[in-house]
Amino acid sequence: MAEIEQSMIDEMKDGFPLFDNKGDGKIDGAQLGDVLRSFGLNPSNAEVEKIAKANEGKRLSFDDYLAIHKQVLGQGEVGSYEDFFEGLKLFDKEGTGLISGAELRHVLATLGEKLTEAQVDELMAGGGGQEDAEGNVNYDTFAKYLMLG
Repeated sequence: MAEIEQSMIDEMKDGFPLFDNKGDGKIDGAQLGDVLRSFGLNPSNAEVEKIAKANEGKRLSFDDYLAIHKQVLGQGEVGSYEDFFEGLKLFDKEGTGLISGAELRHVLATLGEKLTEAQVDELMAGGGGQEDAEGNVNYDTFAKYLMLG
């Protein structure tokens, strides 16, 4: 299980009561995604659904939550620039460093952790996803943009 610095545990302990809607020092299992994200984690929707289902109908103490937080923390890191670059490069059939903006939108909306149309629009409108005059996106720039967070 991943280790968490004591200062972070103290910070989470201070913030935990904000999610306690019954005043019993516990949170609903259905709130786990929100609580995890508020304390700096970014679990996938699939991870949140799995955890929420396992804790459906339960009220979780801070210690219960902390164990789940450590579990999610230890499940992996965000991909590296190289991971994103190599993944996007697969769609560059001509080896030009460009992929179709429409194809990129399709990939973002349908593969892996599927994004909504609004999320895709937000990513594409950002600095890295802008299409050139021919509707192509430089995937090196896009991968770098993704790594900026």
